[in-house]
Amino acid sequence: MEEQLLQMICNQRFIKGHPDTWLWKDDDDEVFSVKSAYYKLQGNFVEEEDKVFHMLWNTKVTPKAQFLGWRISLDKLPTKDNLIVRGVQLQHNLCELCQVSAESVDHLFSSCRVAQKVWNLCDNWLGVSSVHHFKARENFKHFSIINLNTRQNSIWRGMWLAIVEEIWKHRNWVIFKQRKVDPDEIFGLAQVIAWVWMKHKISSVNFSYSDWVFSPLSCLKSL
Repeated sequence: MEEQLLQMICNQRFIKGHPDTWLWKDDDDEVFSVKSAYYKLQGNFVEEEDKVFHMLWNTKVTPKAQFLGWRISLDKLPTKDNLIVRGVQLQHNLCELCQVSAESVDHLFSSCRVAQKVWNLCDNWLGVSSVHHFKARENFKHFSIINLNTRQNSIWRGMWLAIVEEIWKHRNWVIFKQRKVDPDEIFGLAQVIAWVWMKHKISSVNFSYSDWVFSPLSCLKSL
């Protein structure tokens, strides 16, 4: 270690009359900040988290839907696994939609067979074939269409929020109102709510609900 230290010192160029200064190499301007130190300690996670939240806040949806997306991203919903951690006594921890696996954020919105059917309905609606992530956060981050621009994809992510909102509502209806599990109903309601959000949030929307249902890509490309 001593040899390494001596080698590092010898490799430095010292300028006579120039005062010594501290430089923070993990920031572009070489000035220390708590934020850059936090990023250094957390690795890439915080930076990726900021990207996800930036995408989320730029969607053209209601604040309530954005808040739901934020809670999903941070795993802060009262899903059964989180309720059990908090000490809540439950009859079982199974997902109410599939009754097969333990309920968690990632299961409920991504890997549950009912959720998968809803995402497949969305793919079929667009006429595409997609591989959906089993992590809800990653699913949102990669929810985009290749031949749409950045703004159009930001609008399209409103459909993702509409779907997860309807999945969450449906889950609660099944628990508290003994409703029947219906993936087609979830997707149909998501189509409606996504269109309503666009009509109220985007002034350039001039297509009807029928246009949206029968030609979603054309509608998105017109924005």
